[in-house]
Amino acid sequence: MASRLSKYIDKLGLKDGLKFYTAVKKQTANSIQFSFLNQPVFFRGIYSDYAMFEQIFIEKQYQLPITINAQSIIDLGANVGYASVYFANKFPNAKIISLEPEKNNHATAATNTKNYANITLIHGAIWDKSEVINLVDNGLGEAGYMVEKGSGDNIIRGYTVDEIMQLMNTTLIDILKIDIEGAEKEIFESNYENWIPNTKIIIVETHDRYRKGTSKAIFNTIRKYDFSLHLSGENLILINNNLVNNYQ
Repeated sequence: MASRLSKYIDKLGLKDGLKFYTAVKKQTANSIQFSFLNQPVFFRGIYSDYAMFEQIFIEKQYQLPITINAQSIIDLGANVGYASVYFANKFPNAKIISLEPEKNNHATAATNTKNYANITLIHGAIWDKSEVINLVDNGLGEAGYMVEKGSGDNIIRGYTVDEIMQLMNTTLIDILKIDIEGAEKEIFESNYENWIPNTKIIIVETHDRYRKGTSKAIFNTIRKYDFSLHLSGENLILINNNLVNNYQ
C-alpha cells in the first residue's frame, strides 16, 4: 500500500492523494471533494468504483492525444458517472449525454452528475436498433453488466447512436466514449453509416474477453474511414482525420 500511496500523491498531489488512498483503504461509502473537480465524488465502497476512478483520474486513460474544443460528448456505458464528470470538468461548455443501463450504477451516476448542468443522464443502453433489449448479469461485477437481443427478466430500452445525436440536436459528435461490455460488436457491425463519419474522436474499450469478435467488428468498420489510432490503457482512441482537420 505504501507504493500505492506514493503513486496517488505523485499523480494527485499530497492532499488529494491522501484522500483517495484513505478512501481505498477504508472502502466505505463516502463522498469526497477533490481539488481538481468542481463537485464531490461519491464512492459506494466497492472495488470497481475505486478502480474506475483510478483509470480515469490517475492513469488518465481518457486524456486525448490532441487538443480540441469539445462541444458534444456522448458517454456510452457511464457506470457511476466518473467519465462524464471527467469530461464535464475538462470541457465545461460541452453538452454531455450519458447512458447507463444497470439501475444501481445509474442511481450512483445520478448522484455524481446531478450538480453538473451540462450532463444529461439516461437510464438505457446503446444498441444498433431502437428496441427493448435484455440486461444480463454474468457475474462480472458492477462494471460488467452486458446487454443482449430479446426480452427477459431485466429489460431495458436500447437506443441507437443516431437517436442520441437527435436528442442532443447535433449532427457532429466531438467525443464518443464507448465502454459497453461487448455490445460494441453490434453497434460497429450495423447502423453505423451516419454516426461514425460524423464523430471526431472515438474512445472505445474492446471486450473480446467477454464476447469474441468485438475487436474484429471495430477494425472491420473503422478501416472504411480515415481514422488514426492511438492506445491509452485499455482504450483505443480513434481520431477522424477528416473532421479533426476540418473542424479544429
